[in-house]
Amino acid sequence: MQNKIYIKRSSRKSIALKIDSNGNIFVYCPLRYSTDKIINLLQEKKQWIQTHLQRVQVQNETNKDFISYKKILILGKDYDIKCSNNKINIGNLYSFDYSKDYIDALKKWLQKRAGEILKTKLEYWANIMKTPYNRVGLTSARKKWGSCDNKHMIRLNFRLIMLPMECIDYVCVHELSHILQLNHSKKFWQNVSKYIPNYKEIKKSVSQYSFVLKLF
Repeated sequence: MQNKIYIKRSSRKSIALKIDSNGNIFVYCPLRYSTDKIINLLQEKKQWIQTHLQRVQVQNETNKDFISYKKILILGKDYDIKCSNNKINIGNLYSFDYSKDYIDALKKWLQKRAGEILKTKLEYWANIMKTPYNRVGLTSARKKWGSCDNKHMIRLNFRLIMLPMECIDYVCVHELSHILQLNHSKKFWQNVSKYIPNYKEIKKSVSQYSFVLKLF
């Protein structure tokens, strides 16, 4: 794994380290934070960095069939992908035609299914929570599963269709809760826990699927 270090200086007051799914190391620091201090920090955090890089390597190895599009996740279950004679077979359950790029065809197929299932799920939870929203749309964001703005427009990542249903439920409740609290305050999490009591556990499960955000 080829590891690169990126330094991001801004008006922030603290310093933070982040390692992405490709093993790249990001250093977020104040504008006047010297290079020498960054080098010292990286040396001090050497063990932490190595531990997280090993974890990334294990995750990439575990998920290599999904990353190479030999398999696909649908609602948390994995299926083999087989292509022949311009036809895509997903396990023994789904089959459809494609012309040139089978990965692009897979993406469009997933987006269509996501549009049907995710929007239905959001409407289901909106009725239970008695929390109307303005509109809902699908997104291809690389870092977020969903979002809600101050106009009550909710966007759901189409890749959510690959996660288990309980994870989809959590994201829907999470975004609808933002209509009541456009933040992550104590009141916000209290509202989430009202409908998803084990949200902390499910939140961890969602994070385990972060590699999915890099697909397609």
